[in-house]
Amino acid sequence: MSEIIKVKVPASTSNLGPGFDTLSLALDLYNEFTFKVTKDGLKINQHNSNKLPEDSTNLVYKSFCEPFKKLKKTPPGIELDINCQIPLAAGLGSSASAVVSGILAANTILNNALKKDEILSLATKLEGHPDNCASAIFGGLTISVSFDEKVYVSQFPWPKELLIIIVIPDFELPTRISRELLPAKVSYGDATFNVSRTAFLLSSLLSKDWNALCIGFQDRLHQPFRKDLVPGMEAVLKEAINKGAFGATLSGAGPTLAAFVNDKNKAEEIGKSMTEKWQEFKVKSNYKVLNASIDGAKTETLVMN
Repeated sequence: MSEIIKVKVPASTSNLGPGFDTLSLALDLYNEFTFKVTKDGLKINQHNSNKLPEDSTNLVYKSFCEPFKKLKKTPPGIELDINCQIPLAAGLGSSASAVVSGILAANTILNNALKKDEILSLATKLEGHPDNCASAIFGGLTISVSFDEKVYVSQFPWPKELLIIIVIPDFELPTRISRELLPAKVSYGDATFNVSRTAFLLSSLLSKDWNALCIGFQDRLHQPFRKDLVPGMEAVLKEAINKGAFGATLSGAGPTLAAFVNDKNKAEEIGKSMTEKWQEFKVKSNYKVLNASIDGAKTETLVMN
């Protein structure tokens, strides 16, 4: 008899413009992880990718070991299959999906010893910031706050008719590099700008005031400093707005861009226009039209003979 745990974790787009390190939205694009419990050792198989380490430095496996360390137990041997659908280093929460999958699989083996808030705190410790992990675990649009060494999360209703267009360029941008460009201090005016836009964005989503979203998605805290790492970013975002998107933002640390609209046909048109505009800057890209993932990560346990 062997135990097999399957974990399906959604991609996520964080910040949504002004909500830096705070807002994140789970998307219906998933990485799938299969953990087969063995007597000992580690074996890793990867699909749709050949870039992940296949030893104990693998982020999924490192995260898998953390709950056992926390509870002072020894992790079992594992054969791990990783099916990558979320592009790496693209600003779509691929590392958060790895962290969350490992912790959830371990917690299943440990008879769910950790509660959801403990899982999020542990994931945040490994990931470095809570936003992508929060939406990956809880689903939908999340607001996450770190306070007094704890992480708090609030789920905010996302309008189900609001589609997300993600446009993914053919180059990677590690979060570490993107964060290094951010200033240590920001002006009072820029801080006020983002606080007001974050509040206005949430209010507009709640009231479904689509025309107001173009104001709510504005940002001064991170996108202006990251634009040089993403050639043509401003022009492609502007193209989305010109073609009818309610708002357009850098997804997380980038380089993926996201735009928002409530019409499927228009979404396809906007996605195509954004990729064409990016080609003017010699950047190849592809787009997907997605819905929000409301349920977040899912875990299934199988017992095989």
